[in-house]
Amino acid sequence: MDASGILFIILIVILFILSVMFIPYWLTMRAVPKVIKTFRQKNAVGEHNAMNMEELELKPKSIFRRMLTRRDYSQHALQFLIRADVVDITEEGEFFLNDEKLMLSKWRHL
Repeated sequence: MDASGILFIILIVILFILSVMFIPYWLTMRAVPKVIKTFRQKNAVGEHNAMNMEELELKPKSIFRRMLTRRDYSQHALQFLIRADVVDITEEGEFFLNDEKLMLSKWRHL
């Protein structure tokens, strides 16, 4: 194998690694506005309007449903928003959008 063949293989491996790392991140970031809009549509803004996963329709899909449909990144987006303190959880395990912290985030226009 000559040098150009080795360079080609290295380039393919690097592209594969980058795609494995960045495509899921990009799809999660694409799902974040959809999750925020879901909270707003269901009026789950503020602790007094908190809702559970079933009410917000963000419950994870069953294994059978996941096999037959495209991957849904809304669960990853919800976890990302929880870690970013944009979505809070009550003691009862219900979720709500923290509007004050949302205004400090990069998604304040949503």
